[in-house]
Amino acid sequence: MPEQTHISKLTLTNFRNYATLAIDLAPGAVVFSGDNGAGKTNLLEAISFLTPGRGLRRAPYGDVAREGGDGGFALHARLAGPDGEVEIGTGISGGESEGGRRVRINGATARSAEDMLEWLRVVWLTPAMDALFTGPAGDRRRFLDRLVLAIDPGHGQRALDYEKAMRGRNRLLTEGSRDSGWFEAIETQMAETGVAIAAARAEMVRLLAAMIDRLPDSGPFPQADIGLSGDLEAEITNTPAVDVEERF
Repeated sequence: MPEQTHISKLTLTNFRNYATLAIDLAPGAVVFSGDNGAGKTNLLEAISFLTPGRGLRRAPYGDVAREGGDGGFALHARLAGPDGEVEIGTGISGGESEGGRRVRINGATARSAEDMLEWLRVVWLTPAMDALFTGPAGDRRRFLDRLVLAIDPGHGQRALDYEKAMRGRNRLLTEGSRDSGWFEAIETQMAETGVAIAAARAEMVRLLAAMIDRLPDSGPFPQADIGLSGDLEAEITNTPAVDVEERF
């Protein structure tokens, strides 16, 4: 089996309840155990900051900084994998809780937090997310998009482009515009990005289904089934993308 990327060391400074912490981690599954309030979820939240966004709690950065500290926080992770080691650090300085957090990779300032995706993709599923299975389909789409982003960094930008084009189209409709040129340009972009998004989602579901099929039938739980429902998703599996775009 090819070597998998793993976090070999995690260091925290003024993060939640940790003034300072440094832990070494081995490859494979890791289990944190301890009393309620000991800081287990805080460790998982720290790991979730190794990807763009506000982490698994989506908390304001000021709330992440340790009470009694200087208002900032920092975390540092050493990753080991098939491409060698890489050092990723992120955090905010005291008094910068409303701005974006800074990211450094191997000591150099990153252009944006998205640069971390070149080294590590983080996905989480927590008990608080149980409504993912019973709630609105939109929540499941967003979770699926996060899974897709783990193997296709361009998926996030395509989703942003689609949303932006859709807002522009809705604005033209609200204003009662009859400029067919604008509509054609916007709808062409929506068709191209929308079909690309659908194709990426369908491919991810295909990969997940293939992984499920390889699981043994003798496990303690029933084997799951996963599918994707949607007009574009159904078409993209057996029709050339350009034809799907044209119909869309």
